[in-house]
Amino acid sequence: MNRSSMRTLVRWLAPLLALALLAACATPPPPGSNVSGMGVVQAISETQQASAGAGMAGAIGGAVLGGLLGSTIGGGTGQTIATATGSVVGSAAGGAAAANAGTTTVWNVTIRFDDGIDRLVTVAQPPNVRPGDRVSVSNGVISPAR
Repeated sequence: MNRSSMRTLVRWLAPLLALALLAACATPPPPGSNVSGMGVVQAISETQQASAGAGMAGAIGGAVLGGLLGSTIGGGTGQTIATATGSVVGSAAGGAAAANAGTTTVWNVTIRFDDGIDRLVTVAQPPNVRPGDRVSVSNGVISPAR
């Protein structure tokens, strides 16, 4: 791949990478963040939550870097093959690394509200309640009932 082709490739991929990185930063609100009412805690589980777009941003970034590194190898058809291989390998490695780095610990709290419906409320901090406790929920914030 000659310099002109490489510049064209980078010119097209740079905005896509920027959009992917912005998407990775946008995190949707956790389930139950708009729930309010009184109820009883049924269960609490700790889990890992992946960042919404971290894997995608890593995959795109890895593909760009892998393609750039692959384009420095050989010449002609060999260089084209090295560029394509570098993009594929870089995409896989970047996606896996970003997905692992973009996880956070959250707690899923199942609450049976007074209307009889079980709802899942996800919180970022360990809840200060236990199964069987009566709680008040206001906009996704769980507090022991008074």
